[in-house]
Amino acid sequence: MPNQTKSLLENQKLFISIALGGNPFLHPSIDEAYRKNQWEYYEAYLQSGLKGKPLISMYSTRNEEKIRQVAGIVEWCYTHNHFTALDGLIKKGYKFAWLFVQRNEEIDFEQYIRAYAKRQKYRALKEIELFYQNIVLWYLTSREGKPIQSLSVTWQSFQEMLHSSLKEAKVQELNFSERHIEENREKLLHLYEIYSIPKDPEFDSLGAFLEYMLGVSLRRVYEQDFEFDSEEAQQRMFQVSPGKYIGALGGWLKALGINELDATEQIPFTKHALDCALLELLYAKKYNDISDDEQDLFFVASLYLHCVVSLYKEAKQFYLDESKQDYYVEMKTKEAAILQQEAELLRNERTLQTARKRHESERAGLEKELREAQAKIRHLEQKIEGMEDYAGEVHALREYLYWEEAEDQFYEKAPSVDKMAELIASKRIIVFGGSPAWQQKVKDVLPSVEFFDIDSRNRQLGKIRRADAVFINTSALSHAFYYKIMKELRGSGVPFYYIKGQSNSTKTIMELYKWITN
Repeated sequence: MPNQTKSLLENQKLFISIALGGNPFLHPSIDEAYRKNQWEYYEAYLQSGLKGKPLISMYSTRNEEKIRQVAGIVEWCYTHNHFTALDGLIKKGYKFAWLFVQRNEEIDFEQYIRAYAKRQKYRALKEIELFYQNIVLWYLTSREGKPIQSLSVTWQSFQEMLHSSLKEAKVQELNFSERHIEENREKLLHLYEIYSIPKDPEFDSLGAFLEYMLGVSLRRVYEQDFEFDSEEAQQRMFQVSPGKYIGALGGWLKALGINELDATEQIPFTKHALDCALLELLYAKKYNDISDDEQDLFFVASLYLHCVVSLYKEAKQFYLDESKQDYYVEMKTKEAAILQQEAELLRNERTLQTARKRHESERAGLEKELREAQAKIRHLEQKIEGMEDYAGEVHALREYLYWEEAEDQFYEKAPSVDKMAELIASKRIIVFGGSPAWQQKVKDVLPSVEFFDIDSRNRQLGKIRRADAVFINTSALSHAFYYKIMKELRGSGVPFYYIKGQSNSTKTIMELYKWITN
């Protein structure tokens, strides 16, 4: 379109978001529209490139929240080429602009403003209201592709306002850059001397700097009269510049319900921040005719404004970013991750259940074959060849069967029971299974042997890995508990053996001794 710079057209979405979100009348409608699709709108806002735009952050907390929401709606509408939500807000808040564009082939901004003002009759029009009206008119005209009466003074003035708004958002960057500070370094150093500020100050907070300035006032008091006692000097300190302004403005903050000592201590105050504050004083003296007599008041007031604005921005950021939408997005991300984990756990659980049933079936078959006879061992070994997890169990079962055949031969050559018990006591032995009566008999002669109660949950199965040998008496031992033991033993390198659980404790000692020394 004619006479529209590229920068203005590139920022058209930004300005229409401001015109809609900055209109308090539209806030309930924005809330209602946003709630219908808030996740997609918020994600669209993040993708719009408007997050963190200085021009948006200059608005009040409530208005910035609505501007952000509208920006998400606008971006979503353009992404999906579906403008119902956006047009609904425009018709609700700016119906006159909507109808004006529909009824005119060429848009004259001056004609529109006169017609709009006439409709308001005796109501005074605010500048920001007219600015928002022009933004909506400009946006609709551009979207409809209609020509603008470019010679209109109102149109020219409106474009200047748009450019000015974009520049205002960068005032900190433009007017307080390092280049500007260095260009004014000599004047800044003069102000350093006036306020007795060291050339390389090290103030950790604004509160510390204000205390330093009070010290400057106190020195001025004593320069006037050395006869003041300390209490009177402290009182006079708040009657001499700049202390009197610090006291007055600090007192006003207290009256407004703000602890000024706490507030100023929360604000970091670097040398760059000090230079910016003094540079603003130079600008005020140059452009606003602030006199030397007025500069102390302006300087102290600007410091307190810096404090209040910093705290306001911090609270605003917490409300808009940390405590609201960003929190919800984080929760949504976590929710998706949890659902994914639950699905993965469900798949793993089903896999484990299938594997467990298969293992139980295989184990039942193995136990049945082992009970039939030693003749079936070779067949059993062939069947479990390649089942590495059960190799230790098979080996223990083979030794167990062999022991049944060679038991009498061992008894003939065995040492005394006391020597066997002594050797057993020197080892860390753990026994699983067996009836309580059998366990008690063994405990009476082998108190060092540790038994695990088959009815407990046995959360200390990790002790197995520190044992010298583990013995399993399969009588009075549940399958589930047996599986837990095997699971802990696998890969531990701890030898384990099956024992009969002889009712005769001497034979039990001999059986334990035989396996330990085997």
